[in-house]
Amino acid sequence: MERKIRFATAIHDFSRSKGGAERYLVNLCTRMAQEGHEIHVYAEKWEEEFPGIFLHRVKPFPFPKSLRLLSFAVKATKEMKNGNYDVTLGVGNTLEADVLQPHGGVHWAWFWRSLKAYDCPLLWLTKFLGRVLSPKQWVQGYIERTPYRKGTYKKIIAISDMVKEDLIKWYHIPEDRIVVVYNGVDVERFNPNNQHYRDDIRKRHGIGEEFVILFVSNNFRMKGLRHLMKALAEVKKEGCPPFKLLILGRDQQTPYLRMAEKIGIAEEIIFAGSTPEPEKYYGAADLLAHPTFYDACSLTVLEALASGLPVITTTFNGASGVIPPNHHGFILSDPADSRSLADHLLFLLKKKNWQKRTDAEEFGLNYSDKKNWEAMAFIFQKAIRGEENAQ
Repeated sequence: MERKIRFATAIHDFSRSKGGAERYLVNLCTRMAQEGHEIHVYAEKWEEEFPGIFLHRVKPFPFPKSLRLLSFAVKATKEMKNGNYDVTLGVGNTLEADVLQPHGGVHWAWFWRSLKAYDCPLLWLTKFLGRVLSPKQWVQGYIERTPYRKGTYKKIIAISDMVKEDLIKWYHIPEDRIVVVYNGVDVERFNPNNQHYRDDIRKRHGIGEEFVILFVSNNFRMKGLRHLMKALAEVKKEGCPPFKLLILGRDQQTPYLRMAEKIGIAEEIIFAGSTPEPEKYYGAADLLAHPTFYDACSLTVLEALASGLPVITTTFNGASGVIPPNHHGFILSDPADSRSLADHLLFLLKKKNWQKRTDAEEFGLNYSDKKNWEAMAFIFQKAIRGEENAQ
């Protein structure tokens, strides 16, 4: 970056373990602090202190959830404005910022696409009415819309081409005010060398030389686990090589265990819970399946690609924009199309000479956290100088 800056951002939970947006922001702020910038983070909570980062506690109203979200946005926005910073970054939790980077994508795009995960009409209607009548949903929409309506931002950073298209569709934002910068991957942590963990992780979970399909999520329904399991039941019927579905994440296991028994794949399913070391599991797996109903840009997919794994995901995932068709894997147009998913799984299971790690290093160079930081730094400097349309 050309000059040292005073920078501020805000997020409810400033911790690596919470989720993709939180982990991204911790890594971004840590890198900036290491380069000597003055970094301020306004948060409701955090797990640890971070060297060189000034953490400011924001205390929203504790309940209801809608008031908690709104009061955090109001208070954090006010504190950042009063700090007279060189540049501020909003990731979807504030009512104003110099640079906007909505990590959750577009709220109303998520609202409609994620409902497709409920294919039972009665369940869909129940979920739809629950959302429509929920003050939280309307407050989230208001918080997201307000910075765009005010128009005081210098630049919007979309974390995928899908998010850019959604921003234009839902908020009618001029295309030249949006720049696409995909999330970056820590390529020192996520790379093909992690395959040396293969034997250790497989032994830990009682896996031999079976083909391992990895699924990573803390929201099993939204990320398509049920449809993945249905596809694997079809795959098993067609005489494929032995496989295991290794599931990482925190969510209710019982409904899926019952389903696995019913459709005949209970012996192939392993729930491994959550882990602070996902890179080891990428190294132990042969494929990442992520048939999601909505992801602004799944960091899990980017990490798997950097680790050398082929990926099956969907057009509802912004990260699909970095996957050349039929090259690093497959992209489904419909997350609920279990038959198409089964066909792609069969292809990869039977393709013995699949060169799954060939392009990982090149991918890592193009989508590394260093590359992401260089793009972000360039945008911050332009915003400081008031060059709104420079990219």
